[in-house]
Amino acid sequence: MRTDYTNYKDIDFLDDDFFIESMISPTKESEFFWSELIDRKKIDLNEFISANMLLESIRESRYELPQRRKDQLWKRIETTRNSLKDRRKKGIRLYKYLTVAACIAIIIGLFFTSLFERNSLYHENNQEIDYAKFQSLHEQHGQGEIRIVTQDRQVEIDGEDAEIKYDNAGALTINNEAVNKGTVYTKSAELSYNQLYVPYGKRASLTLADGTSLWVNAGTTVIYPAVFPDHKREIYVDGEIYAEVRRDENRPFLVKTDKLEICVLGTSFNVSAYKEDALRKVVLVDGSVDIRLEGKNTRLVPNQLYTYSGQVSSVETVDAEIYTSWRNGIYIFRDEPIESILQQLARYYNVIMIFPQQPSGIVCSGKLELKEDLSHLLNNLSQIASFNFGVKDNQYRIQFNR
Repeated sequence: MRTDYTNYKDIDFLDDDFFIESMISPTKESEFFWSELIDRKKIDLNEFISANMLLESIRESRYELPQRRKDQLWKRIETTRNSLKDRRKKGIRLYKYLTVAACIAIIIGLFFTSLFERNSLYHENNQEIDYAKFQSLHEQHGQGEIRIVTQDRQVEIDGEDAEIKYDNAGALTINNEAVNKGTVYTKSAELSYNQLYVPYGKRASLTLADGTSLWVNAGTTVIYPAVFPDHKREIYVDGEIYAEVRRDENRPFLVKTDKLEICVLGTSFNVSAYKEDALRKVVLVDGSVDIRLEGKNTRLVPNQLYTYSGQVSSVETVDAEIYTSWRNGIYIFRDEPIESILQQLARYYNVIMIFPQQPSGIVCSGKLELKEDLSHLLNNLSQIASFNFGVKDNQYRIQFNR
């Protein structure tokens, strides 16, 4: 029975023998297998790429295991070999390079084990790494500062906003300061992806190596290469971005989310695709885009909004500014449920909004300056939406007046 990878996190992939085997020693069959899962949306692409980055960083790490760990490693390798021999005698079909994959998996386990020892999270009587603790740390580490993760480094950026730029050779500057000066990437080099994470309460602008500009909203992850290859331009988004794509007739620009693919040549558009939101939205400002969903293409013209709810998709004519004004620190809303408005504010200001279980049925229209204090905004909003609120420990409790 094939493994169901639908809900796998990056650390789950690193605990999967077949994943490690197919990344270390890829075959046409394994490449087709993973490509098919990605195309059918049966895998979380962000987590898959993150696992690849983690695996690559481990393989290239110069960290030396202590002798005790090396002895333990070889002992476990021998045990694994004997186990595989027994399984072959029983007629169980094994993958061609499973022994190599199992050994690499053990190395990875020991590497993380040593990491946890240094952080007092691993106890001497444990034989395996506590993956739940590692995943918890991995998620917590993403809270707080804006950060960029590459194959060989991680950069954290202080402040609520960041300006991130790559030149056409892949050299990186952050807030006008060079980060990897002297590093030159070539299009013929093996493609590797960087990851930009913008937590709640913060925002960033990102200029890619081809000249495309992205405005990245709070709570968003963007995965992208330092330099695009000659034949394609692809990025991956979980959250919301506004993009001004540099036109290139030979290389269409593809934005992938967990559900949708947006293909363009040169245009301006907004994508909102937070995993926790029921709706996925694409708004076109100028140019044209093709939206691909489950084998069906939908083409938009300027001032059209595409929405997908997980069951149905629709296209309607709108004022695009309503959906793109956030990049200028303004939130415009038209006939929008008050719960949705408050949730957008919670994401922007990095707070928690707690609502009554029963929907209020209240819809509002207006404009908010997002640079103002949140309590001041809520006071003004409560006058038109008729609700009261209290705040404690960064949690805002909302009570609607019936």
